[in-house]
Amino acid sequence: MTDLRQSAVTLIIGGIGALVALAIGMPMALLAGPAVAVALAGLCGFQTGIAPALRNAGFLLVGLSIGSMIGPDSIQAMIRWPIAFFMLAILTLITPWIGRWLIPRLLPFGRDEAFLASAPGHLSLVIALADSLSLSLTRPVVLASIRLMVLTLVVPLAAQAAGMDIGAGLPRGYGSTSWVWLLLQIAAALALSPVLHWLKLPAPTLLAGIMVAASTHLTSVTTGTLPDWLAQGALVLMGSLIGTRFSGMSWQDLRHSLLAGLSIVVLTSGLAVAFAIPAAQLSGLPIIDVLLGFAPGGLETMIIVAAAMGADPSFVAAAHVFRLLILAIVLTLYATHIHRKGNKETDGQRSPPRAD
Repeated sequence: MTDLRQSAVTLIIGGIGALVALAIGMPMALLAGPAVAVALAGLCGFQTGIAPALRNAGFLLVGLSIGSMIGPDSIQAMIRWPIAFFMLAILTLITPWIGRWLIPRLLPFGRDEAFLASAPGHLSLVIALADSLSLSLTRPVVLASIRLMVLTLVVPLAAQAAGMDIGAGLPRGYGSTSWVWLLLQIAAALALSPVLHWLKLPAPTLLAGIMVAASTHLTSVTTGTLPDWLAQGALVLMGSLIGTRFSGMSWQDLRHSLLAGLSIVVLTSGLAVAFAIPAAQLSGLPIIDVLLGFAPGGLETMIIVAAAMGADPSFVAAAHVFRLLILAIVLTLYATHIHRKGNKETDGQRSPPRAD
């Protein structure tokens, strides 16, 4: 009951944020407005949160909506993906090492903490490895929250400044699918989600929705999309979910980590742009697709932003999943090496992790 009450309060705050964002003409208002409003509420001391069942329902609906946008052009573009993925693999491998070298020279970071902080994603693994290396467990969450919020706001604003037509939410479909087909797709996605979870893929419910909707549309089993009110409502829920990352965080926590967070955003985003431009030229893929696929934002957020900006969500989703797989290997190998090295130097003794 507490989770439901907290979820209701969070969604009310998010809804107010969406209305304000719509009133001032903010691009992607239905995502960015709730994210900002709920984040500000969390920083002001409100306990915000979305119940897991409601969160997964939002992921599922957004996944079905985005999957319905994947068409034959996405299949034809897949033959050009390997070139971009090769460049993405190099980017993913070198980003933490560049951060390990550069960040301690600019900010009060140790090299190991800088390595983990520069990882463009995989927060749960970063926290686990920070624990194993006796590093701060709070700082990675704060830094990741800042990175996600900045990219959620900046990417649509930058695209709008570049002349792109960015709407308030997901593009409207030409027609709604029947409720029978919608329920069948939901049932299929719910059956597929545990399989993707077992395969340890990120955001399994979201990916299941995308895969089911894409397959039914590519095979012309159905051509409609979710009712617009349902798709846009799920977007407000997703924006509110982004904002809950700041629940329990104080203004002091944010102030102390803001410079570090922004520095890491500039570093990782700059590297992403530097690799995305040649990757797009070599592969022939649209530059906006590659930029969003290489962007150091959260998988769920970047897929939603890609769909709203008219990019190919199938490429963006595949690129972020691929990067997370590479990151899992890189981070684990690095932490294992440091841990073994530390054990040799301290005879197996290590200090407990810091909570801040």
